[in-house]
Amino acid sequence: MTNKKEIKVALVTDSLFKMAGGARVLEAFAEIFPNSDIYTLFTCSKKRRAEKLSKSINTHRIITSKLNSLPFVEKYYRYTLPFWPFEIEKFDFSSYDLVISSSWAVSHGVITPLDTFHLAYIHTPMRYIWDMYELYFKKRFFKGIYSRVIHFLRIWDVSASSRPNIVVSNSNFVAKRIFKYWRRKVDEVIFPPVNLYEGEIVTDREEYFVSGAPYEPNKGGDFLFECAKWIGFNLKVIGSGGMMKKYKKRYGDCKNISFESWVSEEEKFDLLSHAKGYILMGIEEYGIFPAEALSCGTPVFAFSQGGILDTVKDGENGILLENRTIEEFKNKLDEFSNHVWDYNSISKNLKNINSKEDFKRKIKKLLVDKGLDI
Repeated sequence: MTNKKEIKVALVTDSLFKMAGGARVLEAFAEIFPNSDIYTLFTCSKKRRAEKLSKSINTHRIITSKLNSLPFVEKYYRYTLPFWPFEIEKFDFSSYDLVISSSWAVSHGVITPLDTFHLAYIHTPMRYIWDMYELYFKKRFFKGIYSRVIHFLRIWDVSASSRPNIVVSNSNFVAKRIFKYWRRKVDEVIFPPVNLYEGEIVTDREEYFVSGAPYEPNKGGDFLFECAKWIGFNLKVIGSGGMMKKYKKRYGDCKNISFESWVSEEEKFDLLSHAKGYILMGIEEYGIFPAEALSCGTPVFAFSQGGILDTVKDGENGILLENRTIEEFKNKLDEFSNHVWDYNSISKNLKNINSKEDFKRKIKKLLVDKGLDI
């Protein structure tokens, strides 16, 4: 009896600085393939990896691009965007049987050998070069600099989208975005892995709301903080992001807004499980934080666009806001507060939410169905 040959696997992602949603997906892939190598354009220094990345990821060999050797690159890596397509294409996958990319920017565009199977898990096509370009490049100065670069990136992105053997999206919203801009139908929608709450459901809730890292242009932070300032509801904000300092400076004097910054998993679930509700006023591709809140039985108050529509149903486990005006927000917030929520029912009836084990099982099944012997 001959032993089955172990296939050689490479995992690819755009950046790997902390255990955000994309890194959690990569971690699941790394657990499926414990001997795989990890390729990324950027990551933190070796000294900081033990602190910033999970043990599971740190057991793997990590290969980076030359861009990662630039001094202080973690602070300004986003400004190197024009070089990302060139650097992602330089990685050599000639010795691998399977490549899995976890892409929110360019990693789906790796070039693989003819016989190497490439599964691309797409968190989103680059939102800042497509439907959210105006949101990300509001300032005329940056528009002038990046206008020609964006044109090139759009051409490259469409071309690169044809390279993977199969494309998997993390939500139905992203599947629509992929078809709109890449003209490619996804092979499957597999919702990302979520750390589910395992404690007892709290029925006596406290008078505060939680929001997770509304610190990027698509996250709706401007609108959320203005609503909190003028309406006066208690808001606890967890997580970090590029615009956090700006918001802390502008709203730090508001006594009803608490910037919790980074919290441990235990602290996060303690905040979510005791909260009156979770608020999302941005357009997210899926929404890990809201999914975690729902697993605590915590209802969600959300803007009615994006991946949140996969998990939140108006009047069942949350309230959806149609128009982002302070007046409508206040009316819907009153509706939310007056609703009698069944916290236990919310936690038991999770829709389109995968645990890590569910996610890994579905990915393995997909690969087997496509003919891979894993």
